[in-house]
Amino acid sequence: MAMTFREYRDLGATALMEAYGKGDLSPVEVTSVAIEAMEAVNPKINAVFFRDDAGARNAALRSEERWRKKQPLGPLDGVPTLVKDGLFMSGVPMYRGTAALAANPILPPFDAPCVARLRESGVILLGKSTMCDLGMMAAGYSSMFGPTRNPWDLDKTSGGSSSGTSAALAAGVIPIGVGTDIVGSIRVPASFCGLAGLKPSYGRVPYYPNSCPAAVAGPMARSAADMALLMQVIAGPDTRDFASLPFDRSLQGAPQEATLRGLRFGFLKHVGFGLATNAEVAVLVEGAVAKLQEEGAVVEDIDPPFNQQEADAIEDFYRHRSYHELKTLPVDERAKAELIDAWARKAAGDSGNDHHAQFLLTQLARDKAMQMLADHDVLVLPTVPITAFDAELSTPEGHGQFAPFCNTLLFNLTEQPALSLNCGFTLEGMPVGLQLVLPRFADRFALDLAVTVERVLAVCRKWPNLA
Repeated sequence: MAMTFREYRDLGATALMEAYGKGDLSPVEVTSVAIEAMEAVNPKINAVFFRDDAGARNAALRSEERWRKKQPLGPLDGVPTLVKDGLFMSGVPMYRGTAALAANPILPPFDAPCVARLRESGVILLGKSTMCDLGMMAAGYSSMFGPTRNPWDLDKTSGGSSSGTSAALAAGVIPIGVGTDIVGSIRVPASFCGLAGLKPSYGRVPYYPNSCPAAVAGPMARSAADMALLMQVIAGPDTRDFASLPFDRSLQGAPQEATLRGLRFGFLKHVGFGLATNAEVAVLVEGAVAKLQEEGAVVEDIDPPFNQQEADAIEDFYRHRSYHELKTLPVDERAKAELIDAWARKAAGDSGNDHHAQFLLTQLARDKAMQMLADHDVLVLPTVPITAFDAELSTPEGHGQFAPFCNTLLFNLTEQPALSLNCGFTLEGMPVGLQLVLPRFADRFALDLAVTVERVLAVCRKWPNLA
């Protein structure tokens, strides 16, 4: 009997690899189901803008032959995924989510490092997934693609900027996916879609080309174990990224249970700026923290050391990146991306002195964030203070564009690993994320801790059935 979409969705990458090894499933069969799922589900969620069915099927045939010979290329050989629009995929037009590039998209001459590692490991690339304009929104809003919708509630956003990848994961189209994160673009959609997502230490996953010293690529999945499996692949070395860290062999192999007893958690209920924490989010996060305490974790509340002035400076600092990118385009092309252009144009009057002052305030916030871990092993806080908002909006009504990033953006500045795990659902059935932040370079411990905390939280969930 042929595999059904629901069976495929519920297996996950780890189970697929076990089935390949036993000969119970083949990459050709699985890829066919993934393509059928994409066909059925994408009209509802708008997560995929480019498909390479023929290329995927050919790659699956090659993978099947390798498995027949018991010679898989890597720990994800034959597993389907999508590539985010913001990552170079050789020969495939790249829009970075914005209609400002509709007439003249970027045509990458090579793969980004993480995409190259996926290919080299035998991962099946189904196509490319959507993202918001220039990666600067916490929503699936895109002037190029239209809104990407959340599989848990199609009226809600999937989050941004890794919007298409997160929606495709939650809908079951793919079991693993690489996101990118400059202020929260892995963790916010992971929270909104009930996923596991890791922003690694800066440099842990080679990134090229890179226009910002805070942007990273990292793994997303429906489970912490699958997230760790993907991390094994994409953390492979690449000399093109001069900032990449030495290869960490400890990332190889399955994650191990971490010991929570005696581990010191600093609990940050709010960060001192941004959105107020929704009451249901607060209850679910506090309940998750209580479960960690039951396992022996030591938890201490932390008063937030940050203020709105620092938050505004951080947003202004990043605004210059988008303004520079858009300023190189013709005015009539920029006009096609009205929201991001209007947001970026606020940087037009800044002097070099103003921009440096913004940078200094980002460093002050960085220092404060680092100090919070001086007396703690891990920070814990809500990933986002709210659940997913309306799909047609770029940010919650009445709030600034960076407001939903308030709990995530600090930890890009500090270059620390930070991850989001689902810690439950609201009464309306929307996922809530728990964020864990660890010391710089502790990426292996982050994966071990993710698997442990996921087990402790034991969130019961039945994935959306959209097919």
